[in-house]
Amino acid sequence: MKMTLQRSIPFPRIGVNKLIGYLTYIKDRGPVDINKLKEAGLDFGKGKGDITRFFEKLGIVTVQGNLVSLTEEGERLVNGIREHGVRILHEYLFNELPQYRLLMDVLRELGSASEDKLLDNLNKRLANESPAAWVNRVALRSMLGILQDLGIVTKINKTITYNGDETDTLECLKRLSIQINEQYLVSLRELSNCLGKVLNPPELTECGVLITAPNDTMLRFSSFECLVKLLRAY
Repeated sequence: MKMTLQRSIPFPRIGVNKLIGYLTYIKDRGPVDINKLKEAGLDFGKGKGDITRFFEKLGIVTVQGNLVSLTEEGERLVNGIREHGVRILHEYLFNELPQYRLLMDVLRELGSASEDKLLDNLNKRLANESPAAWVNRVALRSMLGILQDLGIVTKINKTITYNGDETDTLECLKRLSIQINEQYLVSLRELSNCLGKVLNPPELTECGVLITAPNDTMLRFSSFECLVKLLRAY
């Protein structure tokens, strides 16, 4: 499921550990009563709760009466987090939320900026795609909080700085690449999601050969060093 742009997006103001704690709690206990989640400190707010509403909009959980369960997508997400770490949550948000993905584009373009400048630039990008869409300051701070927890950005005083993806580039390639004899094959769609950046396939031909596949483009390459260097300078 890929969410379309809407007038605003209600991000819960909570850290990555609490978001993952919520998902693993449901994974380990099966359907969980909404009130039990609140009693365990895993959700808050009126009605369903802010985190439940957020994950329900993403298609990660489903609510029937007072019971919250993981969807098949939610099961895959939790399994991915357990196998590969919290970076998987970033990949999922980048792939599913246009607001989050556009914020990454703005951060990458500006490098360092104030919260006001980020909010202004992000909403200009959103307006180009949907005139009625915007991100409010609370949602921006929530997204930045997630990115801070993941080490993708840092905030010093009032300046937010994008740290890049250098630590994760090689990890993404090693996890996603399939070895065929002495070469490797990687899905550019999956690689783009993992890195949290939109890739331009022709620019990668310096390190490999593009192969068109149904609904995707693959890159066949032989040198991790070449591709990592190229991606880090992207």
